Formats: sequence, C-alpha cells, structure tokens
Amino acid sequence: MAQETRSYSVRQYMTALKQKVETTPAVWVHGVITQISEKPKVVYMSIADFEEGSVIPQATVSLTCFGAKFAAIKAKVASFDNPFEIKPQLKVQLLIKAEVYVPYGKLQAQILDIDPVYTLGELALTKSAILRKLATEGLLDKNKSVEFAEMPLRVGLITGEGTAAYRDFSTKLAESPFAFHVVPAFAKMQGNETESSVIEALEALRADTELDVVCIVRGGGSKTDLTFFDSEALCRAVANYPVPVFTGIGHEIDRSLLDEVAYQACITPTDCAKRLIERASESWEAMVRAARDIAEGARDCLGTYSAGLTSVGHRLQQILSKRFLEEKTTLAQIAVSLKKDMHFLFQSETGRLQRNADGLRQGTRKIIEFEKARFELSEQKVKSADPKQVLAKGYTLTLNANGKFIRNASELKPGDRITTRFRGGDVTSQVL
Repeated sequence: MAQETRSYSVRQYMTALKQKVETTPAVWVHGVITQISEKPKVVYMSIADFEEGSVIPQATVSLTCFGAKFAAIKAKVASFDNPFEIKPQLKVQLLIKAEVYVPYGKLQAQILDIDPVYTLGELALTKSAILRKLATEGLLDKNKSVEFAEMPLRVGLITGEGTAAYRDFSTKLAESPFAFHVVPAFAKMQGNETESSVIEALEALRADTELDVVCIVRGGGSKTDLTFFDSEALCRAVANYPVPVFTGIGHEIDRSLLDEVAYQACITPTDCAKRLIERASESWEAMVRAARDIAEGARDCLGTYSAGLTSVGHRLQQILSKRFLEEKTTLAQIAVSLKKDMHFLFQSETGRLQRNADGLRQGTRKIIEFEKARFELSEQKVKSADPKQVLAKGYTLTLNANGKFIRNASELKPGDRITTRFRGGDVTSQVL
C-alpha cells in the first residue's frame, strides 16, 4: 500500500515559508534603486543588480519601509557633510530583513537602515569618472576659450521663476550704472527635472544671437540640490555653448561639475551679477583711459605740429613775398608789351576797316548792276516761254476735255474730244 503524501493549503505553505524566511538575519545588500514610491505610511522601493553597460537587471528585490523609519533614514543622510537625495539610479547599501507577504505570496524585505558612506563613495566615483571624461575630451576649458564681450550688456538668465535668486541677480544689475538687458529663460532648479529643464532653457536662449553671456543661478538651499548640477549631459551642453556661461549656484564651499565647465563659477547669484558689473566697469575705465591717452597724445602732436607749422608759415611767407615781387615785375613788363601790341593792332585794324568800307562802297554799285542785268535776262526768258509767244510763232497747243495740255499721243484714245489752240482761235475735234 502506497505511503500517503501530506498536503498543505496555500496559506499553510506560505506561512511556513514566512516563518522560515524570517529566521534569516538582517544583512547589508547593495544595488541600484530602480523604483521608489512614497506613501503616507509606507515607502515602496526596488533595487537591482546590473552588468556594466546593460540596462537589464540581473536580479531585483522589492523593499518596504515604514514612513517613520524612512524619515529617520533621510534625516541620517541629511546630517552628513555631503548629503544626497534618495532617488532612482542611485547606488545604495541598505540593511534589510527578509519577509514574505502571505496574501500575495511575495518575497520582499523591510529596510532597516542605510549606509550613506557607501553611496557617497559611489557618487564621488561617478563624479570623478565624469570629470575625467570631460577633461579627456577637452570640455573643461572649451567654454572658457569662448570670446567674452568687453561690455556684456545683453544677459541671458536661467533660474527659477519668481525666486529670490532671480530678484537678487536682476536687482544687482539694475543698481549698476550700466544699461544691462536681461533675457530670462525659467527652469526647474532642483529635483529630477533639473537636467532637462536647464538644457531646454539653454536651447531657448541659443536662438538669441545677440546675447553676450548666459548666467545659470539659484539661491542657497539643501546641499542635496547640488547633485543635480553634476549631470554629464548638462555639463556637455554648457561646455559646447557658443557664448560664455556663468554659474551662481548658491553654494559657497562645494563645487558642482557644472562649475568646472563654466566660463566663470560664482558663489551666489549676486556674485554672478557683480562679476558682470566688474567686467563692464573695467571696459569703461579702459575706454576712458584710452580716450585720455588719445587726448594727451593729440595735444602733444598739436603742439609739435603747431611749432612746425609756424616755421613753415614763415618760410612760406618769405617765398610768397619773393614770388609776388617777381610776378609783379613780370606783369608790369607784360603790360608795357601789351600796350605797344594793342596800339599796333589798333592801327592795323583801323586801316583794314577803312579798306573794307571803300570796297563796300564800290562793290555795292557793281553788285546792283550785275543783279539788274541778270534779272532782265530772266525776264526775257519768262516772256519767251509764254504760250502766246509760242502761238505767235505758228505753233499750236492741244488740250483734253479737262483743259490740260497733251504732250504725247499715247495720252489719247479713240472717242476723246480734244481742243487745238491756234493764234487766231481754238478748234475742237474728236479722236478716231
């Protein structure tokens, strides 16, 4: 007879498993936070292991933490000199106690504590790795090599809307004697949206090709906020920006990676504005000094040239006086010569005019007699061409019915009536 196999209900099995699992002592486990959700009474979190270069988790464990306990853990983190925010993608080492949630048959663990030193070490390693990568690619000094305007009056400003940082920065510039024009591009300056929001603001300001400088500022606050400015993507955006980028993040001691790649890292928003005013003041003073030097140089040159011109003036006066006397003598000689020449010409022209007058008197009579003879000859020719004279000589004239002279027989055709004019009368006939 077969031995009877003992059977358990699901609840009995899971309860027994829970009792067995919960005998496992609490242990320290490290991994990357993949998910976190804070509820009023409990916090849900997942951490996982990843192979380098892969986004697929090799192993994942679900964690829970009571709200009060999680608040104590965050207070512990905040007490360190370099606090950080517990958020996704952060490497952590947690003290956890395994447990089984019977209703869902789910293995999970409860968070009992955190090791901040582990995370700080990982953050430092990550920051150091990013810094080395930026240095290797020559990005730490790239924005610093961009030409900075002598008078940076058109300023792009990236900060939180309506913040104290915005007011402090704008007020400082407004109180200066220079006509600064601020073009704001508001962004999230803390939290997970910092990276994308600031990059979007940089791109928005890039469209303004007249900007002289862009300032990224935010006021003081938790040191945790500084970690958002260690973003590699944000550092690359600033390093490759076409105009100088100033930072005034509001931390006097710590420096973010963004400070490392910026053209100028300032300790506060007010200090950032102060640096711009100093640049404008230095340029103004340099211009004033240059103007003063030009004025002094001009005065020296004018003094030197004035003395030279006086000397040249004296020499020119002597030369002109001598030339004037020479020209005066020459003109006097020319005047005497012209007087003689004019007298000769006057006498010569007077004789010529007298001869012309005599010629006109004699020539007019001859011309009239010549023209009279020519007119009489023309009159004779006209008279000889008169048709009456032609008829008187025995010739006849033939006219058509319209009274026009017929010069050729080809102008007539049978039946035409013609008139033949004789000295003594006309005869009308018809062509056959």
